[in-house]
Amino acid sequence: MKHASCARRIVLALVLATLAACASQPPDHGAERAREALLARGLDASVTRKQFRGELTRPQAVQAAILFHPSVRAEYARLDIAAADVVRASELLNPSLSLSWLDVSGGSNKLTLGLAQSLAGAMLRPARERIAAADYELAVLSLAETLQELALDTESAWFAAVAAEQGLQVQARASDTALWADELGTRFDAAGNITPLQRAELARGAAEARLELLDAERQRDRARILLAQQLALPHEDWTVPASLPLPAAEDPDPDQLITHVLDTHPALQRLAWEQRRLLSVGDNTRGESWLDGAEVGVEHERSGDERETGPELTIRLPLWHRNAGTRLALAAELELLAAREATLRDQLPRQLRLHLEALSRIRAAVEIRENALLPALAQEVAARQDRVNFMLDGVFNLLASKQAELNAWRDHVTTLGEYWQQRVELARAAGRAATPAGAGLLDVSAVAPPQPGSPVPGRHEQHQHHGRHH
Repeated sequence: MKHASCARRIVLALVLATLAACASQPPDHGAERAREALLARGLDASVTRKQFRGELTRPQAVQAAILFHPSVRAEYARLDIAAADVVRASELLNPSLSLSWLDVSGGSNKLTLGLAQSLAGAMLRPARERIAAADYELAVLSLAETLQELALDTESAWFAAVAAEQGLQVQARASDTALWADELGTRFDAAGNITPLQRAELARGAAEARLELLDAERQRDRARILLAQQLALPHEDWTVPASLPLPAAEDPDPDQLITHVLDTHPALQRLAWEQRRLLSVGDNTRGESWLDGAEVGVEHERSGDERETGPELTIRLPLWHRNAGTRLALAAELELLAAREATLRDQLPRQLRLHLEALSRIRAAVEIRENALLPALAQEVAARQDRVNFMLDGVFNLLASKQAELNAWRDHVTTLGEYWQQRVELARAAGRAATPAGAGLLDVSAVAPPQPGSPVPGRHEQHQHHGRHH
């Protein structure tokens, strides 16, 4: 009998030792998994440069934001918390030790020892580990989504800063044209070759040009501040290019894009993982109905020369409830996830087609300006210059044509900036993490205002006085 008792104790000790196996190591693959997900969405999130100074390209601006922005640090901390939860889910509850010492009448005593281990903690550990693993995968997806949103927001801020910088260049030339026209108006007024109304119009144009230049400078400064907030660099020794990229070679095909998005969209991937997690929670809930509070252990009792040892099992009977409310709530949450998925699959194609239509119209406006309006205005300025040279037009006619050309270039820069902002929003709706490369750069260096002294006011301005061409 003693041998049997000893065997039971040994077997039970071995069982407890097996159940109390070492806890899992915290997973450390989450950051790499997030980078792989972003690479599949078009963004290389690996930082290859730590000194971001001078002129920042678009990829460099994104890399700087990923490296320095505080939200990234916070998301990595959440990933570490999820990794710690994986370890916590793999740990068993510590066994409980009970000890009692009783004096028995007659001068003897009674000693009782008990060692118990939570049966629920052991049997439900696999389910808890599956829930924690699902939470960790959701944390990986959250990290990838944070980096993705940060990259797109940085691209948007970068495009806005470049557009503001290039728009300021064009506005400076347009303002110079108006200011030079006002200077000529002063000289003509002194010579008596201009009417008071014409002089007032030139002065008004010069004042408006100065205000427009101030507004362009304000927009440039604001765009730089917003980009600086995205970059979060510890210094201000950086600039952006002064030339916007030209539109991408082609826009995506709507049907192909929609098919790809419905297969790979991050929001749909997150919903799938949330469904897996809830199913694991449901499995755990069913087990808890029977195993909640259950313990298995061994009890040893000694009273005088008598010794008693044997196994012990404590279990709660699920008489009053079996987690029915929890199971109903889980079913409702699964239905809610299914409704969210159905909504996404219904709305995503509509949103994508809306963005693609807007993108198509903006591209058409860019092409009309580039291929029709700007060349026509350049030809008009050239023809007007010839007429001025042959004293068929006055210099103010030339300046008016030049002003119209520069204003069209300013609108062209604005429209091109809108094109890239629309590409960012399309990427966001499609679950992409980056916009495509442009097909070259917009060059405005050849669009210069007239220089003082060319054309030089001469005798042909006398036609202005006679009212032939103004």
